[in-house]
Amino acid sequence: MNKLVTLALGTAAAFSAHGQAARLVFNNASATMGNHPWVVFSPTSPGAYLVIDNPATTGITQLVTTSGVPVIKSEHEQNKTRWAVGSGTGTYTVPFSTTSAVAMPLSVQVTTAGSADGSLVFSTYNSLAVGTPVNAGYDNNGYRPSDVTHMHDEPTGTANNSSNAIDRFWIIDAGEGSYAYTTKPAVNITFGFDPVETNGNGGNDPAIQAANGNLVAQRFNSSLGLWYDILPLGAQSGNTVGSVNPAPADFLRSWTLSNKNLPLPITLAAWEGRCDGGAVKLAWTTASEQDNLFFTIEKSRNATDWAAIGTVPGAVNSSQMIQYSFVDEDAHGLAYYRLRQTDINGSSTVSNTLAVGCGTGNGTAIVNAWDDGGYLNLVVSSTIDGAYDLVLMDAQGKVMASRGAQTINTGTTTLRVDKRDIATGIYVVQLYNSTNMMSRRVHLE
Repeated sequence: MNKLVTLALGTAAAFSAHGQAARLVFNNASATMGNHPWVVFSPTSPGAYLVIDNPATTGITQLVTTSGVPVIKSEHEQNKTRWAVGSGTGTYTVPFSTTSAVAMPLSVQVTTAGSADGSLVFSTYNSLAVGTPVNAGYDNNGYRPSDVTHMHDEPTGTANNSSNAIDRFWIIDAGEGSYAYTTKPAVNITFGFDPVETNGNGGNDPAIQAANGNLVAQRFNSSLGLWYDILPLGAQSGNTVGSVNPAPADFLRSWTLSNKNLPLPITLAAWEGRCDGGAVKLAWTTASEQDNLFFTIEKSRNATDWAAIGTVPGAVNSSQMIQYSFVDEDAHGLAYYRLRQTDINGSSTVSNTLAVGCGTGNGTAIVNAWDDGGYLNLVVSSTIDGAYDLVLMDAQGKVMASRGAQTINTGTTTLRVDKRDIATGIYVVQLYNSTNMMSRRVHLE
C-alpha cells in the first residue's frame, strides 16, 4: 500500500485536526524510505494551511519514531503549518522534510507562554520552490521570503552574501494576521537541516559546510531592514543549530542559517531621532562592528536629495554595544535622516530613513512599505504619539480597504493591512487625521 499522502490544497484550504484532544499521528516504525506516512503540500497550489488546533505538544505525534524519517514537506513560504499553541508551553516539533526526503525537524520550545489566543505559523523552503535548480540555489537573493529585502554581507553591507548562507529559509511567525499573539512567547528554537544544502548547491563558500560547525541562526528585522541587528544566535551540533533563544521583541518571522565568520549584514541595533529643545537629536547603537571607519549623517527635505551634515568616528572593530549620537541644530520643519556607515576599504552601506521635525511639522511619515503575500506592511516614523485613519485606494480612487484610528507611537510603528482579496497592481495608501495627511504608492503582488 502506498502511504504517501498528497494534500493538494488550494488557497485558504486547510487540513485540520480539531478539538482539544485531537492529534495528527504518524506511525514511523519503518526505516525504509517511502514505507511510512508523510504529508506533502501541493507545490502548484501555494497558500495552504495544515492546522493543528490543539495547544498540546502532542498535537503532532510520531509513534515508534525512526531516526531520520521525513514527515511534512512544505517547500513554499505560503504552505504553512499553523499550530494553535495559545498559552501552551513545552517543545513543539514540526517534522519537516526536504524536497529530496531528508528529515530536518524544526523544534520550538515555548519557555514562557504568549497571549492565550495566538498561533505559531511555520513553513520552510529552498531554491526549488521557485524552480531554481539546486546547483544554482546558493543565490538566496532570488527567492527571499516576502518580508526580506536583501542578503547583504556584514563587511560591506552591500554585497550579496548568499554563498555564506544555507540554501533554505524558515518562517516561524508569531504575528500572522488574526492568529497573532498580542504578547509573543519566549522561545528556544532548534533547526534541523540537510548538509547538502550547505555545500552541494554549486556556489556556497566551503566555510559554511556542516562538518566545520560554523552555522548560526539569523532572522530578518523587517522594520529596520536588517539581518544583523542582533548577534547571531545558537550553535551547530551535527545537523542541527540549537539554543536559538531570541527575546520576544526579537522573535521575528524569517530565518536562515549562515556562516558565523561572515554573517549577514551590518550590526545596527537601533537608529532613532527626536526633537529635543528645538534641535533634532539622532541616536544609534551598534551591537558589533567590523572595519567600521566612520558614520556620515545625511539629511533631506524631500527624501530624494541628500546632503551630508556631519560625521562621527566608528570603533573600527568591536563586539560590544556602542551608543552614538549627533545633534542637528537646523531643525525647523520636517526633515529626513539616514545613516551612512563607511568601512576602512571605502565601501559603505545606508540605514533606513527616519522622518523627524521640530516646530510646525509633527515629524510623522511613511518610511517603508512591502507586501508579504498576505498583508501590506507599513512602517511609520513619528516624533509624537497619534492616531490616523488608514485608506487603501486603487488608481481610480476606489477604496479597497480602510482602518480607523490606527495608533502611531513615538519612534517606529508597523501597521499591517490584510490584502489577500485585493488584485495585483499599484495602489495608494493614505494615513490622515485632522492635522496631517501622508500617502505612498505601493505595489501589491
